[in-house]
Amino acid sequence: MNLECKKEIEMSLENSKEVKKGLTGFQIKLIALVFMLLDHIYYFFEFTGKVPLVFSWIGRLAGGLFLFTMVEGYSHTSNKKKYFSRIYFLSVAMGVLRYFFELIPRLQRGDGFFPMNGILSTFAVLIVMFRGIDYLKEKKILRGLLLLIVLFIPPYFMLLMPSTLQPFMLFLIYTVLPSPMWVEGGLFLIISGLIMYIFRGNRKLQCTLYALFILAWMVGIPLMYLRPISLKMMFIHYYEWMGVFAIIFMCLYNGEKGRAMKKLFYAFYPAHIYILYGLSILLYNIMH
Repeated sequence: MNLECKKEIEMSLENSKEVKKGLTGFQIKLIALVFMLLDHIYYFFEFTGKVPLVFSWIGRLAGGLFLFTMVEGYSHTSNKKKYFSRIYFLSVAMGVLRYFFELIPRLQRGDGFFPMNGILSTFAVLIVMFRGIDYLKEKKILRGLLLLIVLFIPPYFMLLMPSTLQPFMLFLIYTVLPSPMWVEGGLFLIISGLIMYIFRGNRKLQCTLYALFILAWMVGIPLMYLRPISLKMMFIHYYEWMGVFAIIFMCLYNGEKGRAMKKLFYAFYPAHIYILYGLSILLYNIMH
């Protein structure tokens, strides 16, 4: 083996080591899952007064990290329809449960609390809008604009309907026709996801714009409308801005998918929500 070949092999080995530095997509998902679990422990058991607020602070990073990995997953999947279908049908099932939780008081906890979690509906809406952005890039303007605005329309139909039909329309919005304004996180998460998707080709710009958007929305708006405002208030009541720290993990992403384990993430999300909810009902009944 000549000297030139040895150098090429050494260089390829060095490059492979460089690629492996940082966090894989699987590792970021796992971190986000842990953050989400802590956040939901606070969400379901806050009524006890025993769960530290720091759990919710940490949980502010979860949404951004899941958005980030969803954007990466959708961008690199070879079957975008299948990717969308998994998220969409699971979101529909969870939407059905949410509708009945809201409709039937006996399914609610004693204080009227019930789980309103539905981040998968947010992802489903975003994927439709991602496709719209792709169409615009392909110069298919009408298709692109249609996919970007169509899901904003259903809530306005509900306002025009007779009151007797509005519950049916609400059911559709909770399940098969999610609206950007009604999904978990609302327009804030929708715009966040669009920023991540549009600028996914430039990690530094993507993270910078995402961070600036969080600070503008979650710090700028309170500063404009809340008087007086204090640091204590920003740590006790308005701490969504802490999600900005998710960019630390995004910047550590090494571009590798890592282990798949799709079933783990798709099963864990609904399972842990309803298990925690059931446990919170039991604990609430014991305490009261």
